[in-house]
Amino acid sequence: MNRHYRETLDQPIPVLKGKTPRQAVKTAAGRKLVANWLRLLESGTARPEAATMAGYDFGWMWKEPGLTQDR
Repeated sequence: MNRHYRETLDQPIPVLKGKTPRQAVKTAAGRKLVANWLRLLESGTARPEAATMAGYDFGWMWKEPGLTQDR
């Protein structure tokens, strides 16, 4: 999973207006979008049907683009 999500940080994401998360965090508006996107990923793994991901720690995904304080 780490490899998948690490690659995702460098892929254009539609909800980020086609920017990669690393590109989007360069603006205040983009930071908000990335933070919301990360929250969506985290909440998606908290659902019962995502039990295999329940213990996955997304903390590094907040830290890497400098969003730890936005978590």
